[in-house]
Amino acid sequence: MKKIVYVLMLVALFLVGCGEKKEEKATATEDKIVTVAQGAKPKTLDPHMYNAIPELLVSRQFYNTLFSREKDGTIKPELAESYEYKNDKELDIVLKKGVKFHDGSELTADDVIFSIERMKEKPGAGVMVEEIDKVEKVNDYEIKILLKNPSSPLLFNLAHPLTSILSKKYVEAGNDISIAPMGTGAYKLVAYNDGEKIEMEAFQDYFEGAPKIQKLIIKSIPEDTSRLAALETGEIDIALGLSPISTQTVEANDKLTLISEPTTATEYICLNVEKAPFDNKDFRVALNYAIDKQSIVDSIFSGRAKVAKSIVNPNVFGYYDGLEGYPFDVEKAKELVAKSGLKDTSFSLYVNDNPVRLQVAQIIQANLKEIGIDMKIETLEWGTYLQKTGEGDYQAFLGGWISGTSDADIVLYSLLDSKLIGLPGNRARYSNPEFDKEVETARVVLTPEERKEHFKNAQIIAQNDSPLVVLFNKNENIGINKRITGFDYDATTMHKFKDLDVK
Repeated sequence: MKKIVYVLMLVALFLVGCGEKKEEKATATEDKIVTVAQGAKPKTLDPHMYNAIPELLVSRQFYNTLFSREKDGTIKPELAESYEYKNDKELDIVLKKGVKFHDGSELTADDVIFSIERMKEKPGAGVMVEEIDKVEKVNDYEIKILLKNPSSPLLFNLAHPLTSILSKKYVEAGNDISIAPMGTGAYKLVAYNDGEKIEMEAFQDYFEGAPKIQKLIIKSIPEDTSRLAALETGEIDIALGLSPISTQTVEANDKLTLISEPTTATEYICLNVEKAPFDNKDFRVALNYAIDKQSIVDSIFSGRAKVAKSIVNPNVFGYYDGLEGYPFDVEKAKELVAKSGLKDTSFSLYVNDNPVRLQVAQIIQANLKEIGIDMKIETLEWGTYLQKTGEGDYQAFLGGWISGTSDADIVLYSLLDSKLIGLPGNRARYSNPEFDKEVETARVVLTPEERKEHFKNAQIIAQNDSPLVVLFNKNENIGINKRITGFDYDATTMHKFKDLDVK
């Protein structure tokens, strides 16, 4: 048993007489605006809908979760005040009192119960709460979560932005939270602007203390060079997801600071195992030997990435470091293509409109040409890319997966378990009962050692079957104006901006 106890914003402008002092005070206030740019426009600000970083990075500023994950991987209460497992299928949670939504109403058990029930119906959040059978209200500040089965990743899932808590009253009133979010978070919405320029202001009644800045703006600037130029000219203060080549420019600018840190992500090629030629295991494995991953890391990422051996990132709990990976071996790749017996070895690779991924795809294309495989590259807009790959309308695509919980469950279960084929996550459409058994057992055993053993077995099976060709683990590259302080790097790349300040 375990118990842990743990709009319009008012800006007071004190006008004290002379015009000079007025001007100084206005400038100080104006300086408390921070503008952040990312590479893609969010499709929706509904946190329960899609497990995509552009959406969750923004929605995370408006909402909170019951728990939060610390940098060391531990879990602590956030909206929860305390929690206690009565047994392996019953979790009691006491909520913090006095937590306010942006409309001034207080968070209660009704909002939490409503939110969890809503999560079950949504494609993004559903997988996070699928082991929850029901949630019972004890009183206004206490709930009882009853599980279908023991769930070792439950607290990690309830710390993910996909499980953000909404206002029951606000949603039931018909408000469209895809464009008009309203939560308990550090910032409240001012203007959505079709997602291109999302304007927010500090929530003065935020339960963890109001942010130090008055306004936060998150822009979408897809072109990396344009994002970098905006950072250099001062149009934006923080540029997220910069390409490796842009890091050199940031480092050379004495007004800017570069953050280049490992993430919990893995880049990979997802193969549709229900379609030729990837319904042939020998052909899938051949791709692993044919691709020169180290060359990709060296030529494109300038050392700001490492060759991956597993779909699970080394910074994620459950990673098995005993995997040897597939070496670059052209002759072995040719042998396997011949063994496959396939006559038509051509296929199309979908890539979203990201220039770095396009460069990666071009190197892969050249590698495969060396063994007689004709790979065509098709570049798709982000929304179309998500839709087509989710529906299985593809042969292969180049993608990446962030472990937002820093736990291997959200990687192995979400990406490869047969229960989640399609939009929920398993876009490879892979099905192996032996793999499912290992991953699903890891979800119910409660000791870390047992979980690691099952995760290890699952990773070995996945490597042998190769529904995914794992490529590399890249750094997140962020440029920051030196006038900005308080940036809190998160390896999941879903950064919180509540502690930002301006010098």
